[in-house]
Amino acid sequence: MRTVADRYRITSPIGRGGMGEVWEGTDLRLNRPVAIKLISSADLVSEKDARRRFHREVRITARLRHPGVPVVYDFGDDGDLFMVMEALRGDSVGKLKDEEGSLPVAWAAFVCAQVCAVLAAAHEVGLLHRDVKPENLVLCRDGAVKVIDFGVAASLGASEFSRITQTGQIPGSACYMAPELIDGEDASQASDLYTVGCVLYELLTGARPFQSRDLLREIARSREEDPPLMAGVPGELEELTRRLLAKDPAQRPDDATGVYRSLLPWIRDLPPLPGWVDQNLSADPAHMYSTVISSLG
Repeated sequence: MRTVADRYRITSPIGRGGMGEVWEGTDLRLNRPVAIKLISSADLVSEKDARRRFHREVRITARLRHPGVPVVYDFGDDGDLFMVMEALRGDSVGKLKDEEGSLPVAWAAFVCAQVCAVLAAAHEVGLLHRDVKPENLVLCRDGAVKVIDFGVAASLGASEFSRITQTGQIPGSACYMAPELIDGEDASQASDLYTVGCVLYELLTGARPFQSRDLLREIARSREEDPPLMAGVPGELEELTRRLLAKDPAQRPDDATGVYRSLLPWIRDLPPLPGWVDQNLSADPAHMYSTVISSLG
């Protein structure tokens, strides 16, 4: 097994993100599980570009001190650039959707409300994620949703976080991208909220809003068509989803906090998700702690 920086033993692959591969590993010094992101410059314009993007992602992720963002423990260069993060006990919402199809209303709202809480924190410090999608959301066994992969995040004017993309490269995933970004306009809070609308629609219906076997056709539909009706979805929730998916960013909700508040009333009577969320959380010490804090309102 490979060891990074004489401290972190790499064990098995987790997946590939917008920039680099993520592996399960062990911190040999502290004897604890970690996630290790290894950054390769092979697919980037230059080694200098790779290093700038890597250091930028580390700073962005470390700056967001929020329970919905994995904690960064360490980073460095050991032949490959590496970032060591909190190990997450869970799996992607994308995998959950693939297994379950559409989710109950309460669970879709539960996931997306937590995403909005993370985006509210990011937007508060002038950061945009730009790549919110089911594969970048991890549903942990305690029910927490973690937003991962800030590798294509952008700054809302803060000079310390410049935008770093390859020439001609569209940041993020095209199927979840706001129409204005496809047209080359700047990212905004509204474009992040559009991605929330895409995820909410997909979790409620089991399909992306403009899903097509042809990527270019799907992109064209996202710019030209309204999403199909959402059978079986309560009218108020469908209306919220459609506002999030508005072609004109000015017609979308104002901020992530407002969307979070709109989703909260739909989170009730959560049915069990066997194999995904532990059922006896009332006895979990971390859950006990957060329950007390939540009583502050």
